[in-house]
Amino acid sequence: MTTLSGHLLAGLPPPEPGRRVSRPVGGFRLAYDRSGDGPAVMLLHGGHGDRTDWADVAVQLDATVVVPDLRGAGESDRWPHGDISVSGQAASVVGLIDELRLGRVVLGGYGVGAAVARLVAARHPRHVAGLVMTPPPRVPARTVAGTAHDIVRRSWTSWSAPRFVPDRARLEHLALQHDRRLLEMSGDAVPPQGPEVVTVPTTVLWPQLDPLIPDAWFDRLAERFRRVRVRGLPGVGHFVPVEAPMAFVDALHAALSERKDRHES
Repeated sequence: MTTLSGHLLAGLPPPEPGRRVSRPVGGFRLAYDRSGDGPAVMLLHGGHGDRTDWADVAVQLDATVVVPDLRGAGESDRWPHGDISVSGQAASVVGLIDELRLGRVVLGGYGVGAAVARLVAARHPRHVAGLVMTPPPRVPARTVAGTAHDIVRRSWTSWSAPRFVPDRARLEHLALQHDRRLLEMSGDAVPPQGPEVVTVPTTVLWPQLDPLIPDAWFDRLAERFRRVRVRGLPGVGHFVPVEAPMAFVDALHAALSERKDRHES
């Protein structure tokens, strides 16, 4: 079944013409933006956002920057019974890296995107030169009750820093751009720890006002990341690329510099 006919049978509108989309992996195509040149960076958004979360980061990077919508978000394919788990998302990310022939990328991720990025780095280290991430969230079930508009508004206002005020039009956009299953993705779907060990250089950005980070995530961190450093972000909530984009920009540039140094040595 083609993606277009599948959309129509599922009662979904056909994909919009003219956008960049990947080849399907597991039945899902990813919409993505690509800009710049040089070594590659790929940025993965959280479960309550989409690829536009990275707008203020992408424009600051001196690199080839690829920013996809995850499965079920933004303009990517949405299958009511498709696999939007962390492992399924990781398969699509690896497929996109291969399709675009990006080589070894520096991966950046926050929220659910951090869990996806970590899994890609652990299982596919030949695809990843470095990892910059926030701790993956553990989302309380009580916060995902109500309509998509309720969930998005509540999350972006209560999980961000007190002085951060989301734009109403942006919240409306995000509420319309998501598979509800992503909004409801719980801590069971995004475990704070996993058996896979990340061997690539990793920077963990720790937003210290993010209420979704379990303290246990930092237990035995060095056992799960061979080369890891933690940078605290005082006064920053869950939505780091939007609240404090330069924190990601600086960390990604540092990862790119380390990649270059290793390549030249």
